[in-house]
Amino acid sequence: MAEQNRARFRQYEKTIVDFVAKDNGCFFAISHDPLFLKMYRQTLNKELVIGTDRIRALGEEHKFLSEIKTPYFKDKKVLLLIERVLDNRSTLSFVRTLKTLYEDMYIVVLTSEVERQVLILLHEIGVGNFITKPVSMDTLIEKIAFTIKPQGKIGQFIDTAKGYLAKGMFDEAIALSDKILKLKPGSAAALMVRGDAHKGKGEVEAAESSYAEAHKGASLYLEPLKKLADLYKDEGDREKQLSYLQKLDRLSPLNVERKINMGEIHLEFGNTEAAEEFFEQAVANAKKEAQAMIEEVKRSIAEKCLDKAPATAERFFRSIIDAKGGQLRKSDIETFNRLGIALRRQGRWQDAVAEYGQALKISPDDENLYFNTAVAYTEGGRHTEALRALERVIKLMPDFGADSPTLSFNMGVMYANGRKPQDAAQFLRRTLELDKNHEGARKLLASL
Repeated sequence: MAEQNRARFRQYEKTIVDFVAKDNGCFFAISHDPLFLKMYRQTLNKELVIGTDRIRALGEEHKFLSEIKTPYFKDKKVLLLIERVLDNRSTLSFVRTLKTLYEDMYIVVLTSEVERQVLILLHEIGVGNFITKPVSMDTLIEKIAFTIKPQGKIGQFIDTAKGYLAKGMFDEAIALSDKILKLKPGSAAALMVRGDAHKGKGEVEAAESSYAEAHKGASLYLEPLKKLADLYKDEGDREKQLSYLQKLDRLSPLNVERKINMGEIHLEFGNTEAAEEFFEQAVANAKKEAQAMIEEVKRSIAEKCLDKAPATAERFFRSIIDAKGGQLRKSDIETFNRLGIALRRQGRWQDAVAEYGQALKISPDDENLYFNTAVAYTEGGRHTEALRALERVIKLMPDFGADSPTLSFNMGVMYANGRKPQDAAQFLRRTLELDKNHEGARKLLASL
């Protein structure tokens, strides 16, 4: 059994290596998670011996869009791993845009937890797979392999059958799908192929039967329902089309276009009130998406301005907060953090403290907000207040900064400024354990 598992795993590895060698493939990750990015690089470069020129890790979406248009990457097949939430904001609208612009791009979403409705919508717009972090090297290889190509004999048969469909070889597709169903009774993928082949031959009842059977065997699988809705639309049966759109809407209620279609059908039936309700829902969902996209643009502009034009960055960060109309949530904390940095870079440390204070009303136990407050007070020479804020950080998270020489050094400086040399020495020693060449920590420790 162990040898069988190892053989299967070698096939996963071969799929990924072939993706590079035969399909001119490359890999991108958009994440701020250092542990994941380290493992991602080790898996592809060290374990699978893929060149570093084909392995990229980025922190921002706009940088990814710029890179894939460069001469080196523009002709390559891309597999993208992207966080579902980046800087406390959803990447849903960005993923949707990507699948519109690059339909054949493989996308894998990284997540820790997520609402079922959002996962369904992401799958519906073309996300190939999901990875729940933390993830092992073996699981990462398996997930990437399955995203690139279905594994095993049945997956290969499905690919062949889809090839028959593309060539209009409907009888061959039906014969192969029947063979798959003997190997794996109730296979939704095989039933979908068979349904498409029957539809291609104009055999509506047989197509309907295959799609319905696929849905029965996999009730959360949206594709059979979408095929049935399209089938009845082509046949002009608006009532049956609406019934399947309603089933889809219950499973995936965030799809704007579908709500508009449902409203349109209700209008045809003379149900104005029901139509208006769906139109209102469509507008509400569209507003959420539009707001997310606008916020994304504002944030991108603000980040670009942070170093050279902090006043402009402040204006865009503040406009993100103002657009919420007081409906602020924990997901907005990062915006307050960045706004505070923009203010501090203008020398306005007191305003930064005030903004951090507003954020702490939303998230009173956020250690990062207290640390940034401590930094702002330090910049203003208010060392007692800085130390008070820093001690709140340590109370909330005793090992805060334990893996960062920069944070450890800054904490040592704050304790030194607050005239607590023993505590300062503790953090400066930790800095040197993490970075033995840290001159600032060495000099300050010696001066204590």
